[in-house]
Amino acid sequence: MPILSVIVPFHDVEKYLGPCLDSLAAQSLRDLEVICVDDGSRDGAADLVEARMAADRRVRLIRQDNQGVGNARNTGLRHAGGRYLAFVDGDDTVPPRAFHRLVSSLETTGSDLACGNVMRLHRNLLVPSWAHREAFARPLRRTHITRHPLLVRDRMLWNKVYRRSFWESLGLTFPERMYEDQPVAMRAHVGASSVDVLKGVVYHWRLREERSSITERRLEPGNLRDRLLSVLETSSLLAERAPELKPYFDRDTLDIDLAVAVEAVARMGGAADAELLDLAGSYLDGVAPGELLSLPFTRRLMVRLLHLRRLEELAAVFDRDRDGRLWPHLASDGLLRRRWYARHPAVPPPLAEVTGELALAARLLDIGWRDGLLCGEGWATVGRFAVEGLRRMRVRVWLEERGTGDRLALGDEIVSPAWRSVSQEDGGAVPEHGFAFGFAWDPAALGPARLARQGRWDLWAELRGAGLRLAAKVAGPRWLPPSVPAPVRLAAAEPPFVPAPRRVTDPAALLVPSRDAAPDRPAVGSRRGAAATPRRWRGDAPRAADGGRGEADGGRGEADPPFVPAPRRTPGPGRCDPEQAVATTPGHDAGHDAGLGVPVPGPVRRAGVWVVPVRGGRGVWGLRLRRAEAFVSECRLDGDALLVAGELADLGDGDPVLRLVRRTDGEEMYFPLSLTGHRFRARVPLGEVDAPVGRESRWEVVIDQGRPLRPLVRTPARPAATVAGRRFQVDRSDDGTLMLAER
Repeated sequence: MPILSVIVPFHDVEKYLGPCLDSLAAQSLRDLEVICVDDGSRDGAADLVEARMAADRRVRLIRQDNQGVGNARNTGLRHAGGRYLAFVDGDDTVPPRAFHRLVSSLETTGSDLACGNVMRLHRNLLVPSWAHREAFARPLRRTHITRHPLLVRDRMLWNKVYRRSFWESLGLTFPERMYEDQPVAMRAHVGASSVDVLKGVVYHWRLREERSSITERRLEPGNLRDRLLSVLETSSLLAERAPELKPYFDRDTLDIDLAVAVEAVARMGGAADAELLDLAGSYLDGVAPGELLSLPFTRRLMVRLLHLRRLEELAAVFDRDRDGRLWPHLASDGLLRRRWYARHPAVPPPLAEVTGELALAARLLDIGWRDGLLCGEGWATVGRFAVEGLRRMRVRVWLEERGTGDRLALGDEIVSPAWRSVSQEDGGAVPEHGFAFGFAWDPAALGPARLARQGRWDLWAELRGAGLRLAAKVAGPRWLPPSVPAPVRLAAAEPPFVPAPRRVTDPAALLVPSRDAAPDRPAVGSRRGAAATPRRWRGDAPRAADGGRGEADGGRGEADPPFVPAPRRTPGPGRCDPEQAVATTPGHDAGHDAGLGVPVPGPVRRAGVWVVPVRGGRGVWGLRLRRAEAFVSECRLDGDALLVAGELADLGDGDPVLRLVRRTDGEEMYFPLSLTGHRFRARVPLGEVDAPVGRESRWEVVIDQGRPLRPLVRTPARPAATVAGRRFQVDRSDDGTLMLAER
């Protein structure tokens, strides 16, 4: 009798089954059997298992007609002979010491089951599983789900080892439908006398390449029916056996499973199957109303409409939310302790509170140098709520240094809300209700002490008034304009002081720090040759807004955004005209942002330190103060290759090469670099760049001359190219150096 039986059901996963079996063969726990159940596969997966059986006597194959994964697991259980049981899906993998650690824990503690942390596997990239991160943040021995309620999220089978005698004592079997593992895993957690929780990773859960089709299948009526049946079964179990866990389960289920149900029913509209509505309604009947407050208001509204079976209204609200056109009205009450509510007749007042949901979202719409000042225009919203009642609000903008908390005030103005058409990541624009703000900043506000620190400064905005005070870093979609200003070298003389421009649309003047102020005192108040094969050395139109009231409103209280024309980029008082900035800033490259149509200003040098406007990986704007030993002055496409040219301050020893370093995993690629004096030139064939890891790969460009040099980008160009179906974009990293992204 083996110590452990590992049951592996599979169906048409030939592409992934080999790595799965490799990971099981590599387990440090050698005394195990691997029971592979072929659930009617139509590909070569069963042949692959037969080949493994010839090389490893521990592997067994059982064939059956396609009856579903639940039935296949039950089949595997009938053939299992181990003292412990484990389940592995045929498209996942298991770390080498996982089963040894899980079984050893059970042998030591006597617990009924042991479970461990999980990583998501996408191609060769591992990232933490959000569903498991909190529950497995610390190790716990001989605990229980009632004492560690976060295990309510641990509703999968495969990151566990079960004591067989315990499994049989509960009479556990799998229902023959999809989502069969959730009720079984929960029955095991609740029925166990004790559970071991391991902090270490014991399972790699694959994110399949065909994820889009899986996502669509989850909305099919049969798929949704099985999901809701599992939800109801688990809900009934907890209500009967562990009622103290029901609120945790409901919050998680409302956030995940009911979001799928809402989307599926909204797409079906009035044609939704009555059985699905009955299942969803039966579950929601047993949810305490207050648990809905765990959802954002728009999701809360749609769940309520589903529960009330107002299907046409649900479909309309879903469409408006998907298109960015759902803006519920925000209201408040109370004086000393003001509370905020969103208005909609379907949501009763006790369920309408959104006080904890309110957050400021601020982004830049334009940024550039003008007469020595860094000018910016931005847009701020309070979540996605219409805020007509916030008539006169104060917007403050400042830079805050990381680590020290030192602040530089940029702007302070009184504003009122308005509708504005704002660009979205899908390439279109939708109306948003919010507040316009602007700033004009003189680099002279950086005194010697601040320059010497060469720190990072984040751009912040605060909205204050009407009993509301919200602050956030100014961020925005990473790949949308405006582009990061490229480096600009000013004249040696100090730039003249220019008063802050006044905005035509706002009577309040922007406040710019005076040069007479002490520059190092924090402001009052609370952020990179020749063509050759690369050498590698390992280890070294959105829908238009309705002109009148939308069809989804029907007088029921959501804000219906009016049609708002996209803002015109016309110069005038208070606007930072990029063209004028190019014309009046000494040394500025007048090129435009390739493919984006936005001229891009750049860093300014003061006292040998470059002042570099940057935008981080998550779209956060700020400044980076740094010195530079190499510069990129040319970056353009030549066919399917990227040409990079610039200057080195010091030639160093040996022949330099251009190195690409992938941020996610440190993978490196090397390309030749030619030198003419201090000028360098390199050519990167984009088709030879390694395939992306995850949904986006970002390669930082480094010049290696015995020591790494990160060249500062002094050109505004951001060329983009599609090569062999792969989409590349040149950008700047969060310290102003060159970066190549594939998205």
